[in-house]
Amino acid sequence: MATKKSVFDLPWRLKLVVFSLLMSEFVRSLGYNLYTISLPLLAQSLTTSTVLVGLAISMFGFVNASTQLSFGKFSDKHGRRGILLVTAFIYAGGALLVSLSDNIYEFIFFRGVQAVGALMSVLQACLGDIFPPERRGTAMAWFSIVYAIGTIVGLPLGIVVAGLINLRMPFYVGAALAFISAGILVVFLRETHPTRQGTPVSALGQENKSPMMTNGDPVPVPVLASQAVPGNAVMPVPMPSLHSIKGFIPACIVGMLVNAVPGAFFAFAPTWLESLKFTILDMIWIFIPGIAIFFCGAFLSGVLSDRLGRKRPVVFGLCLGAPCALLIPPLSGVTVIGMIPFVMLMMLGVAIAQPPLSALVLDLVDKSIRGRATGIYNTLTIFGNASGALLAGVVASTLLGVDAIFLLAACLLAFGIVLGQVFMPDKGTSKGLKRVTS
Repeated sequence: MATKKSVFDLPWRLKLVVFSLLMSEFVRSLGYNLYTISLPLLAQSLTTSTVLVGLAISMFGFVNASTQLSFGKFSDKHGRRGILLVTAFIYAGGALLVSLSDNIYEFIFFRGVQAVGALMSVLQACLGDIFPPERRGTAMAWFSIVYAIGTIVGLPLGIVVAGLINLRMPFYVGAALAFISAGILVVFLRETHPTRQGTPVSALGQENKSPMMTNGDPVPVPVLASQAVPGNAVMPVPMPSLHSIKGFIPACIVGMLVNAVPGAFFAFAPTWLESLKFTILDMIWIFIPGIAIFFCGAFLSGVLSDRLGRKRPVVFGLCLGAPCALLIPPLSGVTVIGMIPFVMLMMLGVAIAQPPLSALVLDLVDKSIRGRATGIYNTLTIFGNASGALLAGVVASTLLGVDAIFLLAACLLAFGIVLGQVFMPDKGTSKGLKRVTS
């Protein structure tokens, strides 16, 4: 029986590509999370308008969501490496301009410029090119891990830097790290798109003499009309459109709902914690355990989804998060300490649901449209994250105040449970990994 191959079994050239993708994402995550707490505080120092503060927080997500699909399609046609290198430097330049902003309007505009360069969909498409279907859940877990580690390190470091120096210093350091991230891609990244590779390499660890995908599947060779033989059983099959692939749209919508929850929470987390009498330094003791739990849940969920299928971890995570979010508002007036574990369990549920959803999208689509598919998926998830921040601002203005954010989270996760259970297909190693199309 064939054994599964891990990242350590890849050819050295693909190991360097995986290293560059994960290390670059780690460095960028580290820089981005340095100013997670400083971001709303610096925006508030530039204006007295809460509407502009909300726009400054959500602008990154809205612009980033609008670019994922177009850049994903571009990478399907012209390759992954070039677009990743260009946008990496756009991201770094935008981060530097944000740190130099003199007013809220410059701040908002340069946040939009920075967002153009954050191409998560193309990074995920690269990993999908390299790893075979039975290893993609693990690949998405590693992707979540490096981001989580960057968050674990960046959040407290950013709080300390902002507290000891000023609110702008985390932005300067984050911009410098963004340029380092771009440099890593320049040095180590190689093309992974199968039709753009000079010498394709199989992810199973062998050089291929016949054209092969980097994940070990053969590159489909088009049959010209002039070469067609009457009665030939092998005919070119047109690729189905994404909306006709069973389960693709529900998976994207569930991903959007899931990502709206951290968007709503983190946009107002500093304000919420301050209302509970936490100082900025006290927030370290909340965020660090929370991110560590998030990281463990994402990793285990991604690995287990390769064995149990994608649907079960997603539904389980949502079923864990929804009731915990619902219990938080009643506890807020009784015990602050008793409320914190439920907040962490809510975010753990989100963490469990995310990697299997990303892997499911990669499983469902053909290799030739993987960049487009991840572009659509990330467009909706990023839009969900940004919309969550705005919706949180709206519901926080009600009589319930900030506690209403958790009721919003419960509703979003509950809707995700229904949609996922009814419409999402169950895929994974134990399920045969067949593509399902209508």
